[in-house]
Amino acid sequence: METIGVPFELAIVASEIGSYKPGHKHWEAFSERVTPDVHVHVGASLFHDVAPARELGLRTIWINRLGEEARPRPDVELRSMSGLADALDSLAA
Repeated sequence: METIGVPFELAIVASEIGSYKPGHKHWEAFSERVTPDVHVHVGASLFHDVAPARELGLRTIWINRLGEEARPRPDVELRSMSGLADALDSLAA
């Protein structure tokens, strides 16, 4: 997190809580610390990111760099990080 130089409001580290995607424990830890309905999960894996986030009722943005078929469907699908800010604004408004 220091390397990219962006401040983080919260970090949940898988090795610290013993949960790895697509498990739900880290999302449950997230829900205990914040109000999930004002957050959006962004990920590049349908299996590891979109599917479990959707199961927990989180809004999702899928970065589909490989042009795969989306199952389950994310709320927003992007082919690259371009347009992410606008997609986040549309979901978090």
